[in-house]
Amino acid sequence: MDNRAKWKALMYILVGVMLSGCSMVKSPGDLIESPQLNDGQQLKVKDTLNQLLPSGIEYITPKQAAIKQSIFIEDVNGDGKQQEAFILYRNLKETEQVHLLVLQQKNKEWTKISDIEMDYINLDYFGLHDLDDDGVMEVTMGLGTSDFETEKQLVIYRWDKAGLIKQMKRSYHILDIADYDGDKKMDVLLVDGKRRESFTAELFRYEDNILELRSAVDLEAFSFHENMVNGQLNDGKKALFIDSSIGVHSMLTEIIAYDHGKLVKVGEKNGGLQMKQHPLYSKDINEDGVTEVGEMYIPQGWEDALFEDIPFIEVYSTYSIEGAPKKITERFTDQVRRFYIEIPSEWHGKVTVNKIKNGIQLLSVSKQKPVFEVKWVKKQSSEPSKAVLEETKDTVFYSDRKENETFPFDQFHLLEDEF
Repeated sequence: MDNRAKWKALMYILVGVMLSGCSMVKSPGDLIESPQLNDGQQLKVKDTLNQLLPSGIEYITPKQAAIKQSIFIEDVNGDGKQQEAFILYRNLKETEQVHLLVLQQKNKEWTKISDIEMDYINLDYFGLHDLDDDGVMEVTMGLGTSDFETEKQLVIYRWDKAGLIKQMKRSYHILDIADYDGDKKMDVLLVDGKRRESFTAELFRYEDNILELRSAVDLEAFSFHENMVNGQLNDGKKALFIDSSIGVHSMLTEIIAYDHGKLVKVGEKNGGLQMKQHPLYSKDINEDGVTEVGEMYIPQGWEDALFEDIPFIEVYSTYSIEGAPKKITERFTDQVRRFYIEIPSEWHGKVTVNKIKNGIQLLSVSKQKPVFEVKWVKKQSSEPSKAVLEETKDTVFYSDRKENETFPFDQFHLLEDEF
């Protein structure tokens, strides 16, 4: 194992060994898996951190994080010798503001470089990127004052022997850092503006400690941004998917990408993506690396039901840079009982939902006959009489009906935890 790997492993266990020394609302051990160390190594790390961090802290993770993580280790200054560690936390006994503790490896020990207390209580983003391609990583943070304030602040620091030096700060609503134009250099994409007036997506290159605007595109001004996904179109292009609510139940997904030297809104040439009457977030639903845009429709026979009672059918589609959609899947999802039924392509748009006692049926629209059925019963109850579809620690999902060859039982799936 090289030195970098060793010190990464060492820093990962910072999380677990501190549990007996600090009072924490969230257990960092739940955020990062730790390798097994012997008792002597654990005691050494614990003693070191007990000297650095006060009691009553809470480790925090960025809201924009695919992997929930509060400790980051990189060779930030690019010297190839020493690792730098960045630990995000707040002190619950004081102001609860975001802290950034910076450590550096020196002679196989970790030395405190700085502990910066921010003027903000929310952490939206944290990243270590070489934004200006000079071999040294910048420390990038997105910070906010409250959960109710949509405007946040982007702060960029550069590494210095004496610690971190703040280079710039500017406001934003949505932030993403990625290589959008495919030149192997990081770009900064910001959405900023004021609701009901204007929103603009802007693509920047970070040079000479400033953000230089490269391209911009206007977005819907009356949208309330709810969900952001850094993803990919089905033609391989990098894209940012922004799901926004408009009105009571409607939702709009705007997809931002880079094409032919400029920032574009996917589908804009064809009038843009259509407004969705019912909200569903974008995600990589089948985990193939391509992001799907979600929408829902009301099954036949439920048109006059109360909104909260409607058993919506979900539809997920991918898009190309030109805006052409490709349907990937339809499914019925039960969020309460944590399962979904994948609808075979030959049944897309051809089934409706029938609620039965302790179960649901998917009916053929043309014949109004069941093509799929799932029931549920507690494990301590009597055994189900037919095919068992899945089991959890508390529940058995089963069917009393014969399997339909065109709609097999293996279309039933349990939902995995999303956290």
